[in-house]
This record gives sequence, C-alpha cells and structure tokens, in this order.
Amino acid sequence: MNTDAVALFAHVIIVVYLLGADLGRAYLARIGAAPVASPEARLVAARAVLWLGSITNIALVLILPAGISLAGALGAYRIVGSSWLTATWLVAAAWLALSIAADRATARPGGGRGWALADTAARVVIGAGHLYDGAIAFAGMSTTVASGWLAAKITLFGLLILLSIPARRASFVIRREALLLRAVTADAGASARLANALARLRTPLLASWMLILVAAWMGVAKPL
Repeated sequence: MNTDAVALFAHVIIVVYLLGADLGRAYLARIGAAPVASPEARLVAARAVLWLGSITNIALVLILPAGISLAGALGAYRIVGSSWLTATWLVAAAWLALSIAADRATARPGGGRGWALADTAARVVIGAGHLYDGAIAFAGMSTTVASGWLAAKITLFGLLILLSIPARRASFVIRREALLLRAVTADAGASARLANALARLRTPLLASWMLILVAAWMGVAKPL
C-alpha cells in the first residue's frame, strides 16, 4: 500500500469515526443529564462520554497531518519538502501530548486547571491559524493552498477546533465531578454539577457533527 492510499484510508477512517462517535457522545450525555438518572447511571454515562471523547480527541488532532498528506497527494496543497510534512506531524504530536496531559491532570485531585487552560490556548491558536490560512487562500495570497475546496475545508477545520473548546472544557468539569461522585455517590451537589456539565456538552457536539458532515460532503464532492 502506497503513501497516498494510507493517507486516504486514515482520513476516511477519522471522519467516519468522528461522525459516529460524536452522536454517541451526545446521546450518552443526554442520558446522564436526565433529572431522573441515578448517580450510578450518571457515572456510567460520564465514563462512556469521556472514553469516547479521548478517542475522538485523538482523531481530531490526526486530521491535521492526515489531511495535509492527502491534500499534498492530490496536488491541492504544495508541500515544501519532506521537512514541512515532518513539522506538521511534530506539531500534531505536541498538540496530542498536551491534550492527553490535560485529561490526566483534570482526572486527579486538584483539577489540573493550568493544563486545561494550556489546552484551550493551543486550540485557540491552532483554530485561529486555520481560519487565517483559509482566508488568505480565498484571497489568492496563499503559497501552499492551491484549491478553493481545500481552503473551505481548512476554514471548516479551524471552526471545528474552536468549537471543540466548549466541549473540552465541559469534559474537564465532567472528569472532576465524576471523581468526586465516585468517592461519595450520595453527594447530591456533585451529581447535579455532573448533570449540568453533561448537558452543556450536547450543543457543541451536535454543532461539531454538522461541521464534520459538511466537510465530509466537500471531500466527496470536490472537483478532481
């Protein structure tokens, strides 16, 4: 299997997983946020939401290098030497490491709020950077983006990253409150806060799902 085929396969798998998993996370969040849910059922829903969220977060990060590799193979993105692609993978690896560190920190007593803030800041920078890249590509000033459909997908990806911020912040709260509720399942305050965090998760997840669906359609309908 050649490199182009691997890039296409990875890109398709990532998009398919995101489309399926985000709907599952939204449904589980709805179950966990229901007022009639018991603390035990709320904890099960929260654990499932967080587990799926960890996998979808990896997929979201990997869209960046996989997408650039595929766009380069299709001639829509001008890759300036192998070092450019290597740098893209290194950025993705650093972003993924930061995300995993933030997840682990917020799962420990103390909350890891510094890591959560760093995770948010990284997403703001990366998301805004993609919006900028998309804007200059549409204006005809990009030296790397050679296609209008790719400029649109880059813009959608930037929006998707920015939209992941409220979902991530809600997930951090879910981790903290689930930790407290596991310690004392009779803690009504922790149960209520966990329900509120799960409820806040649904809107950004559904909005992200719509953006991924649009991006997937653009990938299929792009001119060859």
